Amino acid sequence: MKKMAKAVLFFALAGTLLAGCSEQPWPHPSSLQEETRTKVGMLPFLNVSEERLNELRKKVEADISLSLNLSREFVYYDNLMTLQAALESDKVHCIALYSNVAKYLTDRNAKFKVVEENPGSAKRPVDDICFAVRQEDQELKESLDQAVREMKADGTLERLEKDYITDLGLGEDPSIVPIQEIPGVDSVSVAVTGDLPPFDLVLANGKAAGFNTAVLAELGERLGKNIEIIQVDSAARVSALMSGQADVVFWSVLPVGGDMPKDLDQPDGVELTLPYFRDEIVHVEKK
Repeated sequence: MKKMAKAVLFFALAGTLLAGCSEQPWPHPSSLQEETRTKVGMLPFLNVSEERLNELRKKVEADISLSLNLSREFVYYDNLMTLQAALESDKVHCIALYSNVAKYLTDRNAKFKVVEENPGSAKRPVDDICFAVRQEDQELKESLDQAVREMKADGTLERLEKDYITDLGLGEDPSIVPIQEIPGVDSVSVAVTGDLPPFDLVLANGKAAGFNTAVLAELGERLGKNIEIIQVDSAARVSALMSGQADVVFWSVLPVGGDMPKDLDQPDGVELTLPYFRDEIVHVEKK
């Protein structure tokens, strides 16, 4: 039981350790050399480096004498474009994404498919998604928290998720939602990445669209603030926030589950709001 508990903890710490990148049987980790490891591409956590993630993997492989699929190496990519390119060029065997993003990509790229779960595989990890703000901006955080509470209570978030994510047609891009400009009021700058479409979408013309703009338009009205959208790579979220380039980051990760560390995406000086979205993590590979 102790060994199994260690295995479960590793799945929690890694955040993206679920079923393997294929359905083939896997040899015992101790029999594998580094160059034979399955490479899993992913967008970076803000508070756990690629090196730290792989240190955790190595420790578990050394400690656990169980025939588990732990023979992986995690590779960070700054944005979705480079992540997809790594999969296309076989630099990684698969990529870890949220299920809504995986569906969006596989609907548009016939070369990609979502990996089917192996029978008896670990339950897919689930993340809550929050806004990130600077720790000193407590008034802004409280305002965002209150707006999220209201949008959950009155069904706004559920409706926007349905309209711009769940019910999105095959190959359809959600529309740009206009964000009202209120004369004479302060502005809040919000960093979006475009790296989690359709949840966080930036169109080919550089315009943010869909769920993110719908949520931000609603927030602007409820906060009585003008919303200024800027685009950054996923890897640049914390630098954009802490440098003052942005007051808010549209998404940061809060893992769901009691054993999973909560600060994967929360560096020192950063506060996370109440979550406004939830999704599970899946793997995508080439067909």
